[in-house]
Amino acid sequence: MKNAIEFIKELRKKPYGKPVMFFGFYLIFFIVIGLILLFGDSASKASDMTKISSYKSYFNGKYNFTYKVLLDGENYVYSVNKKYNEYSFIYDNKEYTTINNKTYVDENEIENPIKFNILFNEDKLLKILDDSYRESKTTYDSGDEVYNLLISSNTLNKILDDKDTDFEEIPNKIKMTISSKKVKEINYNLDSYCKLNNLCKKGLNIIIDYSE
Repeated sequence: MKNAIEFIKELRKKPYGKPVMFFGFYLIFFIVIGLILLFGDSASKASDMTKISSYKSYFNGKYNFTYKVLLDGENYVYSVNKKYNEYSFIYDNKEYTTINNKTYVDENEIENPIKFNILFNEDKLLKILDDSYRESKTTYDSGDEVYNLLISSNTLNKILDDKDTDFEEIPNKIKMTISSKKVKEINYNLDSYCKLNNLCKKGLNIIIDYSE
C-alpha cells in the first residue's frame, strides 16, 4: 500500500502524470461497473431459476390441465385430470386412463393417443425448466410472472430420449407463467426441435393450461 502511494506521488510530478491518472481512474471505474453488472445479472438469473425450481411441489399431487398441441397446422386438445401416479383424460369423446405409463380405454390397453405426452411428464418437464436459459422475465400488475426461456434441441434430445446430437440451430422457446406461486401455463414453441428430428414439416407448439 505504501509503495502504491509513493508511486502515485511520483507519477503526479511528471508532465504526463495527471492525464495518465485521469484515464486510469476511469478505466478502473468502468471495469468495476462491468463486473458488478455481469455478476449481478448472473446472480439474478440464478436466483430466478432457483425460484422456478422451487415450484416443483406444485406438480406433486392432484391437478387438472388442458394439453393443446398444434402440429403442422392441426390442433389436438386433451383434457387431463391427474391424481398422483395416474391420470385420466378425454380425447375425441372417449375417456382414457393412464397408470404406470400404460394407457387403457374400456379396460383394454392401447397406445397413448396424446401426442408428445412426454412433455408434460413431471420429471421431464422440471428437467427441461432447470436446463433452460432464462432470456427475460416480466412481472405484471396482476402479480403474474412470465419467464421467457430458451433451450436447444440438443438438450431436449438428451432429456427426452437420452440421445446425443450436435445440431446448429435457433433455440426453442418456452414461456412459463406463474400466478399465486403456482404454474399457470407453459407454452412450448418447439419448431426447431420438431423439424430437426423430422417430427414435423411446419412446426410444433404446445400449450399446457393448469387449473385446480
